[in-house]
Amino acid sequence: MAVLLAIATTAYLLFFRTDSQAAGTTRPTVAVARGEVTASVSSSGTLQSSQTASPQFATSGTVTAVLVKVGQVVAKGAAIARIDPAAAEREVRIAEQNQIAAANSVTAADETLDDAEEAADEAEAAAASPTPTPSTGQQPQTQTQSQGQSPEVAVTNAKASLARAKADKEQADQNLEAAQADVAATTLKAPIAGTITAINGSVGSVTGSGSSSASTTSGSSGQGTGTAGGGSTGSTGSTSTASSSGFVDIADLKTLQVVASFPEADAVKIKAKQTATVTLNAEPGTNLTATLTSVSPIPTTTNGVVAYSATFTLAKVPANARIGQTANVAVQTAKAANALYVPSTAIVTSGTTHTVTMADGGGTREVEIGVRGDSFTQITSGLNEGDRIELLQGVIGAAGGTGAGTGQGRAGQFQPGQFPGAGTGAGTGAGANRGR
Repeated sequence: MAVLLAIATTAYLLFFRTDSQAAGTTRPTVAVARGEVTASVSSSGTLQSSQTASPQFATSGTVTAVLVKVGQVVAKGAAIARIDPAAAEREVRIAEQNQIAAANSVTAADETLDDAEEAADEAEAAAASPTPTPSTGQQPQTQTQSQGQSPEVAVTNAKASLARAKADKEQADQNLEAAQADVAATTLKAPIAGTITAINGSVGSVTGSGSSSASTTSGSSGQGTGTAGGGSTGSTGSTSTASSSGFVDIADLKTLQVVASFPEADAVKIKAKQTATVTLNAEPGTNLTATLTSVSPIPTTTNGVVAYSATFTLAKVPANARIGQTANVAVQTAKAANALYVPSTAIVTSGTTHTVTMADGGGTREVEIGVRGDSFTQITSGLNEGDRIELLQGVIGAAGGTGAGTGQGRAGQFQPGQFPGAGTGAGTGAGANRGR
């Protein structure tokens, strides 16, 4: 009997005590505050150089010298490597001889034209002179056609020969210029100022426009870009070839940028010149300011997800920043200054209608909203600063005890009692002056 009484007493206390506690709990309340509300979209990407180059020899040959090393900073136009110039110099000598011969042909053709024009002038003068009357007993001389070409035809042919000679001379000049350019091209120069990030060739390798794309190099990559190929031998077993993609890789490490992809729903909210905040995984806690430079008009699709690439320019590059590092980007898409705002968890949305629940049994009230921030939403009408409303997620005990619920913002969480102006039960609290 005593056992049954104890069980009944325990059940009674558990049931009615729980019910009493439930009746004594209320939703947390918060005061409508005034401040700044911002909305943003975020993504992650990598640090990349704003300018890169992979120069290759414009003429083929065997590398005789590599003048740089990975990590070396070079100026625009600095010599990087050289190939054997013997073949190119031989072509220059041949082109010079051809140019001399072409120039001599022009001189000869010009002299031939002068002679033809002089003969034509003499023939014209002779034709204009009076013909002498033959004496008695002399037969008149019969004018016969010259067995050679007429002076006019000779002049025409001479002009054509001169034109051909001049064309040959022009071609010879161009050939010499090309041969001289090939000699100059035996020294590879940096097309931009930057840092050598990879060397894809070595002394003794065959490189340039005539080299094989099946490459083997002994160079090493540096600072995250460019990779050197594995070692192998050429067809003779003794000559290696450098990659045709570029003898070296150069990157400007002073002006880094962030490239990140945004899903199509967020991509429509961003545009050039918007401000962004960048954080690097390698330097947690450091916020960098960036500007959205461009959004690619061409999407990429991965596993059915459509995304658009966006490029951001950093206002200041940290000393320890490296290309290839992971960067997290948050782009501010909207902002409302000096605005009334409430936590987004206090708003119930049904279609296009938005309502909040007033504290102390005031019922629901329809409101109009503006900027939807990350955790807070702007109120454009329906509430006044200082009005108290209920939060829909999480409860706080009437006596000040914290319930088990947590408040959920649009982007991030905050614990009960940590809302701006959050009170316990019907208590009062100070409102915050800034929303997100």
